[in-house]
Amino acid sequence: MKALKQSNNKYLDKIRDELTVYQRYLLEGTELTPEQWATWDKIDSARAWLKAGHSDGQVLLMLKNSRSIQDRRAREILALSYAVFAELRQGREKEGVKHLYAELFREAAKKALDADDFYNYSLLLKEAAKIDGAYDTQKELDADAYKKPSKVVFKTKQLTINNASQDARPVETTTYELSTD
Repeated sequence: MKALKQSNNKYLDKIRDELTVYQRYLLEGTELTPEQWATWDKIDSARAWLKAGHSDGQVLLMLKNSRSIQDRRAREILALSYAVFAELRQGREKEGVKHLYAELFREAAKKALDADDFYNYSLLLKEAAKIDGAYDTQKELDADAYKKPSKVVFKTKQLTINNASQDARPVETTTYELSTD
């Protein structure tokens, strides 16, 4: 886990410490206190709402209404849910949104299959496949481009330490060819 930089802002330090507690819980399985469990439940709820497709504003409103917390704490919990669960960041990018919708179509298709609704099951799976690019002919790869060897050039330069030059050597240029056999 990456060490966080300490600052003079005690509030930011408190939030960083809180984030570290939940990351350690997920990664190392450390125990949480009852108060931390209550906060963890709120963070997990925010994550679930975000994964279900709700906007940040809707999640903040749901946190404030269902959990009876102030706006500032709701924003902290939203930020913690983004920080603890990194896949939510990907879900807000264009490719991530595509994968999110494809996953939602697959879940709906599974529910249709469980209800023996085979027609809607096939329609929903087709939509998921379209989003995933299964029918996209423009994504075909040019196999001949991968058969050609790649050229790699390494350049080494003279190193100067403390304004004292070491042995003056010319720059060496070396060329290697890699094949993909």
